[in-house]
Amino acid sequence: MTTEAKTIELAPLDIPEDIRTTLQENASAVDKGEKSARYGLELLAQHGLLNTDDLVATVRLVRGLAREDLSVAFSTWADLMVLTYLKAADSQHPQLIEAIENGTRPGVTGMASVFKYAAGAGDLDLQAQAVNGGYKVSGKLKWASNLADDSIIVSGAHSDQGGQILFVVDGNAEGLTLGTPFGLLGLNATASAWVEFDEVFVAEENILTTSFPDYLPRVRPTFLLLQTSECLGVAESAIAAASGKTVGINEVFADDVAQTYDKITELISIQESIAEKAASGEQVAFTDLLRLRLNAAEAAVQAANLEIRVAGGAGYAQSSPASRRYREATFIPVQSPSEGQLKWQLAREES
Repeated sequence: MTTEAKTIELAPLDIPEDIRTTLQENASAVDKGEKSARYGLELLAQHGLLNTDDLVATVRLVRGLAREDLSVAFSTWADLMVLTYLKAADSQHPQLIEAIENGTRPGVTGMASVFKYAAGAGDLDLQAQAVNGGYKVSGKLKWASNLADDSIIVSGAHSDQGGQILFVVDGNAEGLTLGTPFGLLGLNATASAWVEFDEVFVAEENILTTSFPDYLPRVRPTFLLLQTSECLGVAESAIAAASGKTVGINEVFADDVAQTYDKITELISIQESIAEKAASGEQVAFTDLLRLRLNAAEAAVQAANLEIRVAGGAGYAQSSPASRRYREATFIPVQSPSEGQLKWQLAREES
């Protein structure tokens, strides 16, 4: 039996209306690479939205941004994660934190290989040689975003003294080379490229931690919850748009749209519950975080696929919102941790 077509109205999130309108108006220009996604960081900072330790509010913020423009949401995720890394560090970095919170410097999270290494799924991209007053770091990050000369970059490396270090460095540090931005299917305005380190000096005071096992559990919940927000925000917008087109011959998709929307709603409820637990200091099962992130990614792809099917020829136009969301959704399975890594880790944790 086919479900009666019903247009989905998304409940508003706690994002000022002028910000939401600005994101909507600029989404196409950002998608075309005519406007940098960094403008969103400056916009959020003007409203004080980067200066918060409220995890639940931050989860909703990123989900709301992703509803309108995943490029801005993705850049904001990276920015917020660098804030998270700095605040969780064994050392103090008030000036760097202030620079990100007031929108004057973007944060770059070069942490893909760190989380892979911690999971046993890969090795670190960088090597650190101990020298007087700190370390010299060499190697190449395969992908990082928000790259600029004034960026604040966080990454990790093997130390030649044994163990690992997590560190922060300026985007214009001597010996650091920022690659030419990749040509991507979407998110081309996120200043994403490789980063090469050639004996980049990292002062001792810029070492965030020398203990991955103690440090990473402090930041991992936020990392995965905010990535989940990226997935669910895109999913919400795509399924809401699809619901308005399940008429005529497209009524055959009404059941799929309704079921996908129910799945998204359930995942949002799970996400909020986990975020509330994490915010209160309660321990959250790692498998619950992995499963949520994986299911949210799958929901985003499913919703975008449905939207493009019911959008018709207009949706296939490169500049259409449906096309943009479809291309945005194809990024989600490859964002680190990728779909493959998530499934691999989940199977390993549950075995």
